[in-house]
Amino acid sequence: MPRLPYTNYHTPHAGPPPTLNIIKLLSHSTATVDHWTALGNAQFKHLSLAARDRELVILLTTAKFQSTYEWTHHVPVSLKAGVTRAQQSALEASSKTTNYFIDGKYSLEAAFSPRDLVLLTFVETIIQQPEVGDELWERVKREFSEREIVEIISLQGFYYSFSRLTTVLECGFDEWAKSKL
Repeated sequence: MPRLPYTNYHTPHAGPPPTLNIIKLLSHSTATVDHWTALGNAQFKHLSLAARDRELVILLTTAKFQSTYEWTHHVPVSLKAGVTRAQQSALEASSKTTNYFIDGKYSLEAAFSPRDLVLLTFVETIIQQPEVGDELWERVKREFSEREIVEIISLQGFYYSFSRLTTVLECGFDEWAKSKL
């Protein structure tokens, strides 16, 4: 049971898929809900960041902030984008450990590529520290374009916000997601 009631809000472009419970909770802020949904849609339709990279960022963020709601929504999406079950397990394990990627505590069985590890170390650093050191910054710049770097940072921030909304407001699973649990 959520801490705030779900509203009758419907996503402006009515039709499938149904309006998510998190959006119904966000709609208590009538001034921002349409902006949040537009930003969320943009992250699935208009990023230059590859879908697999997007899902790695989302899974790491939702694991670190323990948002079972968002994690559960993105497990099947990430599989379709090419994230393996072993990689999902490693990302899930990161929730219990600080510096999981920064200090190389991840399972080698996950078979993350060197590029994946730069991405995941960058995102974990953004989550855990206020700044990114020069060495990591140079590695990030070698692997990702300027646009992708900004997209990674903003994507992580978006899912931080959604993660906290789902945990603090105790957002329940959407009906269609319950059937996949």
